Amino acid sequence: MYLGDWDKAIVRSLLTSSLLLPAIFLIGADNLQSSEIPGLIATFSLYIGVFLLVSIAGWLIIGFPVHWLACKYKKTNYLFYMVLPVTFSLVSGTTNGPWILGVIASVQTLIFRYVVFKNKT
Repeated sequence: MYLGDWDKAIVRSLLTSSLLLPAIFLIGADNLQSSEIPGLIATFSLYIGVFLLVSIAGWLIIGFPVHWLACKYKKTNYLFYMVLPVTFSLVSGTTNGPWILGVIASVQTLIFRYVVFKNKT
């Protein structure tokens, strides 16, 4: 059973998605004062650390078993990978829950799926 290049894929998906929210915040920050920069750097460092811990736990508990099942039963299309994150986003969005976590999980899943089976040219 071929699992693809999953180690490189997980690193790329975690790093790319962990920088997504800070980038969106900085784009929306119109009047950022120079005195706020050190606090912003400390906050982003704490955010990145906690985000990576939570994401790695999520991949260990949910992501890797789903990937293993997908490879075992040859269901490696994007739809199979996106069922859980999109369902979480929809349920938490309708119940006023943390829908942004589902969106970030969806971005991680899309990047992971793209990189894991990408043809080496």
